[in-house]
Amino acid sequence: MPVSEDFKRKIYTVRDLPTLPIIAQKILTLRNDDENLAEKLGSIISSDQSLSVKVLTLANSAYYGHRAQIGTIKKAVVVIGTAMLRQFSLGVLVSKGFGRGTQERETFWRHSLMAANAAAAIAKHSRTPNPEICFMGGLLHDVGKLVLDTNMPAEYTQVMEMLKHGNCSSIEAERLVFDTDHTEVGAWMAERWQLPAELVQSIGFHHSPEFEDLPHSRIVAIVSAASMCADAAERMEVDASDEPKVSLPLEIESMLSMSRTQFLEIVRDLHVNQDEIQGMFQGH
Repeated sequence: MPVSEDFKRKIYTVRDLPTLPIIAQKILTLRNDDENLAEKLGSIISSDQSLSVKVLTLANSAYYGHRAQIGTIKKAVVVIGTAMLRQFSLGVLVSKGFGRGTQERETFWRHSLMAANAAAAIAKHSRTPNPEICFMGGLLHDVGKLVLDTNMPAEYTQVMEMLKHGNCSSIEAERLVFDTDHTEVGAWMAERWQLPAELVQSIGFHHSPEFEDLPHSRIVAIVSAASMCADAAERMEVDASDEPKVSLPLEIESMLSMSRTQFLEIVRDLHVNQDEIQGMFQGH
């Protein structure tokens, strides 16, 4: 069902509608087979001062363990590698561009960043090309919630109340209140931002059981699994449990040729590193 015209008109009239940062768009258009990829990526990163600082901080972190201080973006690209650097830069740019604010917004971004990291890890395990596209899919999979909450806060409060006191899913609650849901709104926004079709589909179908016939079904499966992994890691925090619990549809496991054990390991890593993930990308 397409987003209603009345809803679209209301969204279009809002001046502070989130926009995908131009630098993020430039990074997404870079081709992996470009022989000048590292040079172009370094140039794009250097054009944003705050991003440059974050990249240098990452390059000099204990994670990379270099004895010599990394002082230039050119060296940072070599140390971190283009694939990881693209993921990291996209995470920084998007979370910074859309802002943080309330505790609910902090929770939203933590889940999004954890799903992004899970998506990149799943892409690696399943030997899926373009891990940065998978990362971006995880990062933006719930962006429709952000659009609804930002532009119709009173109505979205009703959704949150329904989730607290009812037995319905977020999709069901949103449809009752808005006659649409965050996957539909998110996909519409992704089209408006002129994002690649892989991202539009992963945002629009990550809750759909009928994705196997889509042109980019593999990336949709990765983003769907990544969101479930992030949810499972968050439940471990709430339940104070050391054992992750994640129930993935068999078609996802089969499509990605991954075992349940591999998914559980990703959940454990997310649980252990969630504060570091949030702090590295967003800063405080």
